[in-house]
Amino acid sequence: MALVALGMTGSFTFPTLARALPDQEINQFLENHYTQYRDLEYFSAIQLSVKVGDAETETYVIGQESHDPNSDLITPESLFQIGSITKSFTAALLLKNQRDHTIDLDVDFTQYLPEYSHWSGVTTTQLLNMTSGLPNYSDSPTVNYWFAQDLEQAWTKEQLLDLVYPQSTAPKPPLRTGYDYTNTGYLLSALILETVTEQSFADLITEQILQPYQLTNTFYPVPDLGDRPRQRLVRGYNFNPYTNPELVGQDITRNNLAWAGAAGALISNTEDIIRWVSTLFIEDNLLSAAEKAAMQQIVSLQTGEAIAQTTGTDPYGFGLGIIQGHDERWGNYWFYQGETLGYRSFYVYFPCNQVIISALFNSAVDGQNSHARSLIQDIYGAVLAESPALVCRT
Repeated sequence: MALVALGMTGSFTFPTLARALPDQEINQFLENHYTQYRDLEYFSAIQLSVKVGDAETETYVIGQESHDPNSDLITPESLFQIGSITKSFTAALLLKNQRDHTIDLDVDFTQYLPEYSHWSGVTTTQLLNMTSGLPNYSDSPTVNYWFAQDLEQAWTKEQLLDLVYPQSTAPKPPLRTGYDYTNTGYLLSALILETVTEQSFADLITEQILQPYQLTNTFYPVPDLGDRPRQRLVRGYNFNPYTNPELVGQDITRNNLAWAGAAGALISNTEDIIRWVSTLFIEDNLLSAAEKAAMQQIVSLQTGEAIAQTTGTDPYGFGLGIIQGHDERWGNYWFYQGETLGYRSFYVYFPCNQVIISALFNSAVDGQNSHARSLIQDIYGAVLAESPALVCRT
């Protein structure tokens, strides 16, 4: 997964009267980005939201619901697949359900799922922070074959795990060490939750997160999205010849997201992503201070070892479903980039000034050909230029 390089620093005191966002400049950046990259990245729409401190979220949109020239313009209510941003929801569910001591994130996960005994010796925390060493089921040639054959193929978690799990009679291959990105840990995490709570993952995420925290524009589409949210979903397009060459240029909106599940199936908009990031990092209702600390304990993407924070020489760290980055200009920040077969999602959160930016695109491209980073940097720069008091100081 490609990582967005952005930044933040130091301590910050909010100004008494923060100035309004520079709407005209933000809209100009959005229009310029759309004009320059819509053909190169094959998207038809961008949705972007910005929130500064306690101010209201401001949302900006450009483009149409599909590449059909007669399609409707998108709105702030339009929905996109948000991919791996879903992982922070899954991690938060595990932290919440650890409170009654039915789940311990620091014990061998096979204590809850003994049927996966070949992978014993791995903790649930390692499943979440990408140090489990487990093979990534979504890299399986079988999955990519079925994407090309039938986008509506429905998968169970067990079927997906079987693609990379050694059968009981097979020898036990050694696992990788250090940091190694894999979606497999998040499918296993969902199975742990379902086993312990005796509820479906869909019910857990809806009842424990989406409903109580008023994420009314966020939906878990497994086993079904529902007609009303489906009507708000913009069309998504694959444009990545390196992982799915057979799908390049295709509308993949009908893709069954059961394959992504707890690792990346959520559908949302930028306003709800902003609300989620605020709930996750700033507010105190979802997670306790200790739970936030556990979620924000990061491991270096270079070494897989625990680190206190990212630095100029070690600029990325993975927590539980979240990533910390470092930029020499702005310091440390939290972010995530998600992608499905036809959509890209981004958020970045700067704790020092509580600026949150989220952007959604309706195309999937390889990391080298994604220019979303420059758009988000431009937007953040415009916010700081409009309100210099927001510039963080070490």
